[in-house]
Amino acid sequence: MSAERGALAPAECLERGRLLDRLGRYEEAFAAFDEGKKRLRELSGQTYLEDFAAQSAQRLTGFFTANRLRTLPRASVRSDGPQPLFVVGFPRSGTTLMEQALTAHPRIAAGDKLPLIAELAALTPRLFESPLTYPEAFAELWMGDHREDLDNLRDHYLRKAAQLGAAAPGAAYFTDKMPLNEFHFGLIHLAFPRAPVVHMVRHPLDVVLSVYSNLLTHVFYCAYALESAAKHYALVADLVEQYRREMDLRYLRVRYEDVVEDFEGSLRRVFDFVGEAFDPRCLAFHENRRYARTASYAQVSETLYDRSRYRFRRYLPQLEPALAILRPVAARLGYEI
Repeated sequence: MSAERGALAPAECLERGRLLDRLGRYEEAFAAFDEGKKRLRELSGQTYLEDFAAQSAQRLTGFFTANRLRTLPRASVRSDGPQPLFVVGFPRSGTTLMEQALTAHPRIAAGDKLPLIAELAALTPRLFESPLTYPEAFAELWMGDHREDLDNLRDHYLRKAAQLGAAAPGAAYFTDKMPLNEFHFGLIHLAFPRAPVVHMVRHPLDVVLSVYSNLLTHVFYCAYALESAAKHYALVADLVEQYRREMDLRYLRVRYEDVVEDFEGSLRRVFDFVGEAFDPRCLAFHENRRYARTASYAQVSETLYDRSRYRFRRYLPQLEPALAILRPVAARLGYEI
């Protein structure tokens, strides 16, 4: 993409907005965010794939029901090497902070954003020799000659994770914090039935504001407009709730605000859930030498700070289009607007 001569590029507009935010010039900051996203839409010709996202979510919730899951097998759990620890959450929800802290532990290696769960979803129809697409191809598991295919999916993931350097020798776990893994909780439940899932949540308006102020091009292009970011946040939140009703995930929800308020207590709760002893080195997450390939890297290389909590309050007039969309989700998560 190239901007018109003399005009700021989308990324430059967003950076200008973030600088104005730090100066307390909030109206000007949001205007810069608006301009950056407007130029991004104009230059890319891309907008939120709303219908595709909604149809995908509908097919997933329609297939992964409690009644159907009772009839399907699960992959066995391997004990001969590190296993995945899924750190999930909408972009800008604190997943990078959590991963940075967890991987300061000597028994947890950093996998970062592994593109493997989506790869398994794409691989499923061919591996199962099914004319159906994902997720309906999992119906082939009812046939006796396909009951080992989940183990094959599991092994494909573990082999590729090792090739990508995620499965460090001596580790019990490696993290996988790929965005959109929440979409595939059904697949994760079948292929890794005992894998811990740490779900980071943050006030929905803070998440949407942060998404809108950064150059994010994944997640169905939802970040290209304020309303579409809010719509996709609500869609994913509803999908997660449906999954939790229908399946017995090894799942822990962690609020970003609680992490900031009581960092050690929050980490101890996560390690209790995972089944690993707490290590004080995890409190010094900013000293973790791994490089986090994310827009949050600058923040997680600093000590823990409080300036991002409830940042949305400075922008309530500008966030008005998102309020009605996010109010039900916020209430369900225990947040006020």
